[in-house]
Amino acid sequence: MSDLLELEESSLFEEQEKKPNRILLIVIIAILVVGTAAVIVAAYYFNNRCYTGYDVENEIQRNDSDNVTYSYFNGNILKCSRSGVSAMDNQGKSLWNGGFEMSQPQVDTCGEYVVVADVTGKNFYVYNGKDEGKSVETTLPIVRAKVGEHGIVAVLLEDTDSNVLNIYNPYSSTDSLLVEIPTNVSDEGYPLDFDISPDGNSIVVSYLLIEGNEPETKVSFYNFTEVGQDQSSLVGGISFGEEMAAQIEFVGDDEVAVFREKGFSLFSKMKQPKKVAEQTLKEEIRSVAYSEKYIAVVTGKSGDETNVFRLYDMKGKEKLKKEISYDYSELKIYHDEIFFVSNRECHIMRTNGREKFSYQFEDGIDTMYPTENGSIYTILETSAVQRVKLKFQ
Repeated sequence: MSDLLELEESSLFEEQEKKPNRILLIVIIAILVVGTAAVIVAAYYFNNRCYTGYDVENEIQRNDSDNVTYSYFNGNILKCSRSGVSAMDNQGKSLWNGGFEMSQPQVDTCGEYVVVADVTGKNFYVYNGKDEGKSVETTLPIVRAKVGEHGIVAVLLEDTDSNVLNIYNPYSSTDSLLVEIPTNVSDEGYPLDFDISPDGNSIVVSYLLIEGNEPETKVSFYNFTEVGQDQSSLVGGISFGEEMAAQIEFVGDDEVAVFREKGFSLFSKMKQPKKVAEQTLKEEIRSVAYSEKYIAVVTGKSGDETNVFRLYDMKGKEKLKKEISYDYSELKIYHDEIFFVSNRECHIMRTNGREKFSYQFEDGIDTMYPTENGSIYTILETSAVQRVKLKFQ
């Protein structure tokens, strides 16, 4: 009997000892749950808050003439004029520069390479920031030039009754001209736009052909690997009928977007081109933008009270549809942010549709660029280049 009482007392003692431990465990779990919820709420707030002001961290005065243009270049700034081109970081430090004399310079970039072509002239220059640059003289006047990420350049040249699309390697020690694609305007049509793949192995061109009074837009795919050489470089083509396709952009190493009047088409596998997605919209397209991950389309007219913004992935799937009332003249995608910029306003939207930045400027601006830091941006004012940090007002 004594042993039984001792056993009962021992069990009761153990139960009483476990009870505080159980309460402590419940308290710890509750703290963890509340803490985790607080972190999630804070992260959501941080990732979706909208900045309405900024502090200027650095400013460089601009003393530019009217012929100077600026563009975004790998997180830095590219400045181009009739007398040269230069790259600088967002604090104004010069990274490299190159000199020339041009009447109408046109710039294109890919990776670390920059091509500057003299439109209506017969020279273009290629820079990579590692040497003094390479100069190539063409035989015919230049219409437009595009560069790949290895410095291979596609140049559209204009002749009297035809156009020629030439592919150059400015770094070749022998002959810089790699490929020549002649175009008879009466047969193939007039080139509307073209682009070269990052690896320099493919060219996609849109042509406008008019037979009688009937216009037709055709897109031709050229490849310069062994596959393309077996078929005289032409590996595919498609007709869009009367619908204009005036913009061609490589959106990946082996993917190209054809922007049409009523939408866009995506193609892959440039050795044997295949359409992988297509979007056709009923509304009038106001503007488009693209990156390696997204295609953005705004429908409506400038001056309308509202427009409709749509965001697609590279499979043509709609990821976001949203009404906007921004006053903008420039639409760009940088990383996972969409920029709507005018000379008085800038709005930055995240790809989830949440607004990140909204501001009306007292003085005019040319544009706004991101940097590697998510809260630091570059603003090109009419009289200065500013490095700014976003804040709440």
